[in-house]
Parts: sequence; C-alpha cells; structure tokens
Amino acid sequence: MLRLDVRRQVISTGGSAVYSEPAMSHLKADGLVVFLDIPLEVVIARIGDYSARGISRRPDQSLEQLFWERFELYSRAADVAVNCVGKSQEDVCDDISAVMLQMPATR
Repeated sequence: MLRLDVRRQVISTGGSAVYSEPAMSHLKADGLVVFLDIPLEVVIARIGDYSARGISRRPDQSLEQLFWERFELYSRAADVAVNCVGKSQEDVCDDISAVMLQMPATR
C-alpha cells in the first residue's frame, strides 16, 4: 500500500488498514481520509454472523469490542467523518463531494 499512488483515487481500505500508521500516513499525505460513520447496530445488521466472515480480530474479541477499537482509530485518522445514518449511497457521495469542493486544490 505504501507505493500506491493515492492521488485522485477512491480507495476503500477495509477495516484493518487503520492499524498501520505508515499506511494511514501515506493515504493522508496525498489524499483525503473519509470515515463513513455508522452505528454498531447498523454494522451488526449488515454483517450478520460475523464468525462466518473473514474479519481480522483477536480470537477473544467480540464484534462490539472490535467496532469500538476501530471506531477510535478511524476517528483519529480521518480528515473528515461523514454521518451515514439514514442516508442513501448517493447522499453520502454528495456529502463527500461537498467537503472536497471546499478543500484547496493542492490535495
């Protein structure tokens, strides 16, 4: 990931990328890090039986514990957080576009 050209790209990192400070620094250096903020209840509804998914977590870690751990990391790493509750994908994209239009062109 550290060699990836992140300029003018949309990159969905997945949940565990936030554990790598070098990766997050690389993303932030040339791009905008957006945290798509949804509550735990929505995550649970979307994932369902997380034991059947390839979610990177400690064996003794519950989905709720993982959520709060990552929530803290993504909140700190993000340049902007977008509240996604009750919004369509189009609404979320519009929110992100509005933020990007307010940014200087150097990023």
